[in-house]
Amino acid sequence: MSHLKNNLVFSSLTILLVTGGSLGLAQSAHNKVSSQKLEAKNVNQVSNYSGDIDLLTVSQPTTPTTNNGQINQYFINRFDNAISLLNGKYVVNHNVLPQNTSGEEINILNESVKIANQQLIVGAQKIEKSDIDVKVVQKGNSIILAENPTTLKNSATSMATKHVGVTKVEFHWYGVRLFLSKNDVNKILKYGPTSVSIATIWMPTTWVVKLAASAAVACGWMSSVNGGIWIDWGLIPTKWGWQ
Repeated sequence: MSHLKNNLVFSSLTILLVTGGSLGLAQSAHNKVSSQKLEAKNVNQVSNYSGDIDLLTVSQPTTPTTNNGQINQYFINRFDNAISLLNGKYVVNHNVLPQNTSGEEINILNESVKIANQQLIVGAQKIEKSDIDVKVVQKGNSIILAENPTTLKNSATSMATKHVGVTKVEFHWYGVRLFLSKNDVNKILKYGPTSVSIATIWMPTTWVVKLAASAAVACGWMSSVNGGIWIDWGLIPTKWGWQ
């Protein structure tokens, strides 16, 4: 039984996650301090106010989803601090929800967490039935998987810069970010998505192939790329960029 099968199980398969690793999606300043106080420094904005601004009150309600049903980045930033990953399951911490959270927002948040938990179970079961041997790290409310443990601390860089890159998966409550190294992207383009087992744990094979091909076209070639890529998929808009 693989390393993952000894560490990633839900319910009857309880997930055991080791703290550490690196989170590729940078969180906003709002997320980092939303449960704290932010000193009011802009005199023009706080001319009638003395003291600190409570971010739980200042953060304004938003329409959670776009026209195609995906959640927007403002919604993620507004509620990311209220989501915790406990014993392999995402939960909403109602004690730190913004005070002005709307009914629509809480409904979408609960549904998003429900979907994420379902996907975690499906992913664990898929790995359990396969020969995939990956290392698992928990970082905050994210889960990071990689076949090579040395890649767990690497993240994506600017879209404008191409690097050989790494192959790993970052699972968040709002979606998945798949990192593919240059070699693995080219392997997928040549042999198909199943040639890189970790790539299809949570992401549909059609999207993996489609976005890998988009990267190849961006490089001016139809059958290969000259850098590693990342792919976002899930409740967030699907997109890709260079590592």
